[in-house]
Amino acid sequence: MIAALALLSACSDDSRSDDGTGESGSDSDTSAGVSESESVGQEGDGDGDGDGDGDGDGDGDGDGDGDGDGDGDGDGDGDGDGDGDGDGDGDGDGDGDGDPPNPLWNSSHLWYSIDDKLIHIEIDTTDGSVVDLVASPIEANPPLLQGQSGITMILNEQNEIDILLTRVNNNSNSTRMHVIHSPTTDGTPVQADEIGVVPDDLLIEALFTDCQGLVYLMDTGVNVSSATGNRLIRFTGDYLAGDLAYEVITDLQNASVADIDDMGPGINMMGEITDGQGFAIDSSNVYDLDYNTGTGTLLGMGGTYGIHALGGPLFDDAIARLYLLDSSANLYEADPGDLSLSPILVTGPPALPNGVAGWSGLTGPLTECESTLPEPQ
Repeated sequence: MIAALALLSACSDDSRSDDGTGESGSDSDTSAGVSESESVGQEGDGDGDGDGDGDGDGDGDGDGDGDGDGDGDGDGDGDGDGDGDGDGDGDGDGDGDGDPPNPLWNSSHLWYSIDDKLIHIEIDTTDGSVVDLVASPIEANPPLLQGQSGITMILNEQNEIDILLTRVNNNSNSTRMHVIHSPTTDGTPVQADEIGVVPDDLLIEALFTDCQGLVYLMDTGVNVSSATGNRLIRFTGDYLAGDLAYEVITDLQNASVADIDDMGPGINMMGEITDGQGFAIDSSNVYDLDYNTGTGTLLGMGGTYGIHALGGPLFDDAIARLYLLDSSANLYEADPGDLSLSPILVTGPPALPNGVAGWSGLTGPLTECESTLPEPQ
């Protein structure tokens, strides 16, 4: 499964004023008077722009940036912070409080899903430990399939969190895509709305969000237990509106990983989050994998189906951290180099009969990064 990630977007309300002044005259004497006044202005300020303020930009406000608002930042909103929203706080959202558009996107936490539950895990920013685990009931009509969850987190155009969710099992012959809009973190019920069915009867095991906010899917091919037909694909349409068209990014049936259960962002040598080079998990085998080529290196064993890396900016010490989820819903922190595991950080709720407590990928927010995956065609 592909764990997520996506980019912050900020609302900008750019209001520009018109500096033009109306001129009228009823006779030639009035016209002559205006002409004479303009001539005097040009000679009086010495900048040659004809507005008389001496700054040379021609808008008459005297700040030299040419937008006519007089604050000198060039965005036309008059508050001087340069973000164009007019509230003076510099964050671009227009509410005047200076905070990020969606605090949840900038907080250290993880998500996974089993049966009729969405599980939220709050991570301590000081040391990467677990603060709390809360399970919210999922309401869906028809009910969600009991099976392996593909899950990823995105930030939509309204700066709101959405969770994308898929489910497949050994009896599946297609994959339905669901969205949970603005999920709660306090245990109150959430609504999973069906977006549609992935075309061509593909079986999707995992979801992933790249540094540009584009959404990828792991096509499991013939079945969920072999690598035959495995491909990394990417949505090309407005998937939230039901357009689930896709393009193939990488053929993975001959990749270093036998059958990818989940994919997450990587952590490079500088400790920065990456998307083209990431972590992949196949039934407890964890790989450092190049998603562009399908080549990778086995790092070790840990977890079962879920993997995700949280970026350094989410923590007080600015160190990125890697997390793994096993089939018993035990969460671990793993060393991204040698995959040594922490003690169990927390254990999630039990599964329903015939289910698996940790039968899910793992996702969380994606800190700012530069994509190395192919540009959309």
